[in-house]
Amino acid sequence: MIEQIRQELCTGPVYRYNPSIPELPLAGFGFLVHFVWEMLQAPWFTGMTEASHGSVVWLCVQATGGDVLILLASFWLSSILCGHRQWLLKGDLNPAVILVITALVVTIILEWLATGPLERWTYADSMPIIPLLGIGLSPLLQWLLLPPLIMWLTRRHMLGHIALRSHNAG
Repeated sequence: MIEQIRQELCTGPVYRYNPSIPELPLAGFGFLVHFVWEMLQAPWFTGMTEASHGSVVWLCVQATGGDVLILLASFWLSSILCGHRQWLLKGDLNPAVILVITALVVTIILEWLATGPLERWTYADSMPIIPLLGIGLSPLLQWLLLPPLIMWLTRRHMLGHIALRSHNAG
């Protein structure tokens, strides 16, 4: 059953030709893109506009670290279901959808916990709230918009690496 799911999600010989570690560019691009998002959404969180620049940057670095962990965990789940870690090379839609859905579910749970029972942070009045979920719109949009961009950048990087390697070898 698991093997059949893997075959349906990801097939093709292209995966065998890239021994590189996709987690490195994924984490690198993920950190850069998520950090920009975290900085841009900072005013929608209570106390961020009054805080010093250094403390806002540090809080955003910490939040970005968590975002990268969510991204990598979601990638690994997609890779397990796909049967290998090279699925980004082919540009398959199914593992990418699994990654986004996993990240969304994790984010919804973490945002709900952080703004509810754990009281880690609160939203500013300007943050639009999703009524049924009770979480901010910005964190939800973050995981709908950024993963496709990050996966595209990572795929382009990996394909460029393969092209340069084959050009230099030939």
